[in-house]
Amino acid sequence: MTKQQARLRVRLYARLSKDDGDADKESNSITNQLQMLRYYSKEKGFEIIDEYVDDGYSGTTFNRPDLNRMIEDAMEDTQPSGIMVKDMSRFGRNNAMFMYYVEEIFPNNDILFIALNDDVDTRYEDNEMMPFKSIMNEYYARDTSKKIRSVKKTTALSGGFCGSFAPYGYRVDPNNKRKLLIDPETAPIVKRIFEMSKQGNSVHQIARTLCEEKILIPRAYRAMKNGTLETSTGFRFPTDWVGKNVKMILENQVYLGHMVSHKTQTKSFKNRKLVAVPKEDWIVVKNTHEAIIDEETFELVQKFISVKKRPNKTGRPNMFVGLVKCPDCGRNMAFSNPNGREPRFRCRTYARNSNLCTTHAISYDALVKIVMDDIQKHIKNMETLGDQFIEEMRVLSESSGGKKIKQFKQELELAEKRIAEIDSIIMKLFEQNVAGKISDGRFEKMSVTYENEQRELEERRKALKEKIEAEDYKTKNTNQFLETIRKYENVTELNRSMLVELIDSIYVYQAEGTGKERTQKVEINYRFLCESQCGIA
Repeated sequence: MTKQQARLRVRLYARLSKDDGDADKESNSITNQLQMLRYYSKEKGFEIIDEYVDDGYSGTTFNRPDLNRMIEDAMEDTQPSGIMVKDMSRFGRNNAMFMYYVEEIFPNNDILFIALNDDVDTRYEDNEMMPFKSIMNEYYARDTSKKIRSVKKTTALSGGFCGSFAPYGYRVDPNNKRKLLIDPETAPIVKRIFEMSKQGNSVHQIARTLCEEKILIPRAYRAMKNGTLETSTGFRFPTDWVGKNVKMILENQVYLGHMVSHKTQTKSFKNRKLVAVPKEDWIVVKNTHEAIIDEETFELVQKFISVKKRPNKTGRPNMFVGLVKCPDCGRNMAFSNPNGREPRFRCRTYARNSNLCTTHAISYDALVKIVMDDIQKHIKNMETLGDQFIEEMRVLSESSGGKKIKQFKQELELAEKRIAEIDSIIMKLFEQNVAGKISDGRFEKMSVTYENEQRELEERRKALKEKIEAEDYKTKNTNQFLETIRKYENVTELNRSMLVELIDSIYVYQAEGTGKERTQKVEINYRFLCESQCGIA
């Protein structure tokens, strides 16, 4: 039987990517593809075995449900058959994978390939242009991906919303899909989640409460709004909140009114798998929409969720997590109970290498007492002295804050001076390199050294500016401290809530003397006040 006489059995395949157009265009295009393939099959007398459709899948990946099903079906055929597409790009835009299937898999399994618009038919030998067209299809996919990324980045930098779904607590503005509006149904739930965290509840406790109250998880709520909750098989437990859900909400800056983009990206235009982007590379544009949570609440909650809720090796939770620091090396102090003794803090640097720092050791219970006593002292003074105490605190705060600001500004000035010096040095090195006075290798080595130093100085400059702003804020907010501390005037036991609301850091100095002569300085830096120095015997 000749080729013209053969009644070819074919499978029709249609595909359209989300990048090819909106939903209406996609549906029409799929329909048009199939109509064209059916008409051609009828004209040529082909027998249509089945039709396969992947709507909304990129051509750069060959992991598509109907594509895989079609190839498996064709490979199981006991007699030759064909696969027919409108054009080669519908089958795929990954050149290596395309050629692998068309030149290896299909011939070895008696599968023919036909692409109508590209005049490709592997029944015949005149397909010389097929490899070149495949390369161009891949180039098109690469170029399209590049353009889409560029558009998304531009949108992100301008503060526009780039996501597929609005964050929980918000909805997309129907008049502007790049803008977020508060969702009156879920925004109160977001506020409540933050409030529960602020009160000292762990993410797991919050999740348990939301479950008990049968509040829909964000994904289920979205499905309910779309009218697909009842019909979807993916929501057996639509109110099953977990700690991870809660933590993602508590850490999201979007609730401050800031747009945060570029948190993930695809590996490449061929590999659509999402990978996390380092936090320093996120795109953050402030004040793009109405905030649900204020800055102070958000800041407090970040400290809350940092605490280890489960007992560590000491058998006790550490409510001071992230607050206790060594004044010499600046690192957070380690919490432990060496040899099974009473839990204590000691310098983390010293624990690793005793030659680099000193112990700065203090027992956990002693620190609890010191901090609680100091807080109660402020409460007592406030009750006893009234306005006099307020004024004394304001003067003291301004004095202490002023000293710190002066010190930080001096350090900032030195850092900026050195940054400028390095700019000048690198320029001179460049001139010497151009003039042939130093080799390219020498220039590169020296410039890298100076650039690394400059990078560290720039980070230092940024940190110093933040410290200056923080101290300035503290000196102007003594009343805020007094309002906050009033909340705890009847509290007799120290808790995490008190610590993160009132205190920025606690510095434990190296003890001096021994026995009854032993003294140790503890410096408590309050969030809205100057430091308070306490000594213990």
